[in-house]
Amino acid sequence: MVKAGTKQFVRDGRNLQGIGFMVSIRPGDNVETEFGLMVDTIYKWYSQHTEMCGEITIGFVTGPEHEESLMTYVMSLIQQEEPLRPLFLQLGRVDVTFISRDGKDQKEFKFEVS
Repeated sequence: MVKAGTKQFVRDGRNLQGIGFMVSIRPGDNVETEFGLMVDTIYKWYSQHTEMCGEITIGFVTGPEHEESLMTYVMSLIQQEEPLRPLFLQLGRVDVTFISRDGKDQKEFKFEVS
């Protein structure tokens, strides 16, 4: 299940847009499908706000069995999804958090983009 929320904020005197995702991977879910839904939403958000895009945060609620594949998908998205490459360069960083299904464990990663 993919949930997304947007926000407006000001940085360096500019009005910017941010988007945050909570992607829950439940037993039986297809990881590729859920990730693909998030990517589709990123494309729509980017086409709507283009130069005003200022922040993306992603939270994955999942078990440890999916963390490695999701990390690979995120790195591939940032590095190889050519139409979104200008967005990631503009952002400079993407914040990703993995949260255990019980909410007790949390791992945070910051992907610097250059």
